[in-house]
Amino acid sequence: MNRQGRGRSAPRRTAPGRAGAPRPRPPARRPQRPDRPAPPQPRAPFEDEAPGYRDASGHVPPPRPGDRRDAAPKRKARGGGSKKARAGGPVRRDGVPEARKGSPGGFGPKMYFGAAALLGLIVLLGTGAVVALSGGEDAPSRDTTSVRIGKPAGNGLSPVSYSNSPSTSAYAGIASRSADAKPLTIEEAFPPSATTLTIPDDADVKMKLRAKRLDADCAAAVWGATVGDVLGKGGCTQAARGIYSDTGSGYALAVAVFNLAGTADADRFVATLEKTLGGGFVRPLEAPAPLDGFGHGFGMARGLAMGHFAVVTWAQRLDGKGDEKDETLLSLLIEGGKAPAVLGRAARASN
Repeated sequence: MNRQGRGRSAPRRTAPGRAGAPRPRPPARRPQRPDRPAPPQPRAPFEDEAPGYRDASGHVPPPRPGDRRDAAPKRKARGGGSKKARAGGPVRRDGVPEARKGSPGGFGPKMYFGAAALLGLIVLLGTGAVVALSGGEDAPSRDTTSVRIGKPAGNGLSPVSYSNSPSTSAYAGIASRSADAKPLTIEEAFPPSATTLTIPDDADVKMKLRAKRLDADCAAAVWGATVGDVLGKGGCTQAARGIYSDTGSGYALAVAVFNLAGTADADRFVATLEKTLGGGFVRPLEAPAPLDGFGHGFGMARGLAMGHFAVVTWAQRLDGKGDEKDETLLSLLIEGGKAPAVLGRAARASN
């Protein structure tokens, strides 16, 4: 029997309700992150627990991996910080501990010499060993920013080692010549108490003053064009020099005191001597044998600014031998730097 539709394929059956519906898309690989809840209200200070969000049951859910709430910076509590931070020292904002500052190093030669000069001033004030100024009326001040001086010698001798120190607050009373106008005298620079010089820890060394001189032209006390130029611009009006020796111990010491316009000029002068070493320096005062060979061989020098004065000391052995480890040379530089005229004026100005 021949039926309609025989030999044709039956129509495809579809699930109820899906006829004509679009084909569903596959799910995304990563579900979209739900919107972050609003941040909590600002917390009162002194709270230490970490902020969190409570679910419907009132519990604080643990943070999810990758949740950036954990990376949010926490509030800094007063006097707080974690135990690790308090135990390990300060930390930066990124959590890396800051390195602790080391303790300061020991004193260098300049600090050592500066402290020695200040100690000398304290000793003079305590013992009353202050040199009196010469009598007479106050002479007019020659405090100028620049003074015309002569032409210094073109060559001369220099020590092997030199150090310098700027002025300190101990000499604030004589910081400028306008406040300390009276000129130096040779008796003030080298009074009777300064005719001998001893070292506290070495009784075998007893230096005697062999010669002294006061020059109104500072160019006579130095050599080198640069050194002379600095003295002229610094208003140098006087240079007092003396030279000591002890033939028994074999040591010698030269001392020079320069009267400049102000502290800045004195600082600049003692610093310049370090730059011009070998090309300009202070000239030691000439004296008969055995000091006629002073300046040859090994020698150590020190420049110290003291208010508007500059004091330069130069120590060495008479035979020219020695080195920087010679403690007697170091002691002579310190003792020679305690210029009576300068310390006396500083003491009176501080009263």
